[in-house]
Amino acid sequence: MNKKANKQAIIDIIRMKPVWESEEDTEKELHYYHITDALNRKWQTIGLNVSDAIQVFENGNDDNWTRIIEPAPYNPDLSTNDLFNMLNISPEAAGIRNDMQIILNTVERRNEYVSRIVNVNRESRFLLLHQMKDEYLQHDQLTDEQFMQLYAVNPVEALSIYFLQSINIISYWEWKAAGGTAEKAIQYKREEPLLSFIQAIERAEDEARGITSGF
Repeated sequence: MNKKANKQAIIDIIRMKPVWESEEDTEKELHYYHITDALNRKWQTIGLNVSDAIQVFENGNDDNWTRIIEPAPYNPDLSTNDLFNMLNISPEAAGIRNDMQIILNTVERRNEYVSRIVNVNRESRFLLLHQMKDEYLQHDQLTDEQFMQLYAVNPVEALSIYFLQSINIISYWEWKAAGGTAEKAIQYKREEPLLSFIQAIERAEDEARGITSGF
């Protein structure tokens, strides 16, 4: 069974010049093909015909015969719903949809995702998304002031953005019951930027038990 490395939808495909000039049967000549994908990127690949070129494209980028020759233009109106459609992420894929909405929470981040992904398949979508999440948590975190302001208005939303993960009201109640505060979240994140919210709750609970046992 042929497993496609690049499941990106094709919008347009154009045959270009032959890869090598030949005086033999032209039907057996390899041609360059230019493909426009659903992310509005232009690829160059090769093939004996359109079907062959599409199959080569689906084998994925190899930095030689099959590669992106024009990146997608910056889209100032790019939404997460646009990404779902362009990347063919079904409504049933609730996990990655929720992750993308939380992690790619600005138009700049959504455009960055488009600019960095190469082959489009389930694994590559997931790996790049969570690589970017780790980068944001370490280098592009909310400032203390921004987080404190958000926390005062809507702590569940603030924690979701701060930890870049989906946090519900029940998890927030667990956090609060463990003595969790905005100040504690800031302290924990300074010490360990990639700390998950469940780990933060566990740490707060351990600290609370330590305080109790000290009396």
